[in-house]
Amino acid sequence: MLDAAFWGDSYYIYDPWYYHLPPAGAPYRWVRYYDDAMLVDTASGQVVDVIYDFFW
Repeated sequence: MLDAAFWGDSYYIYDPWYYHLPPAGAPYRWVRYYDDAMLVDTASGQVVDVIYDFFW
């Protein structure tokens, strides 16, 4: 689970194609969490997928 403060607009990856991330359909969104890219269910805050050290 990820707190809503960490998957808000300031962490949202607006263009996943630019980063070669798979598309995220609703209610999911890719967010940056430190150096990781996380796919988060925005309805529950559950982390569905993580790509570690993606932004390293």
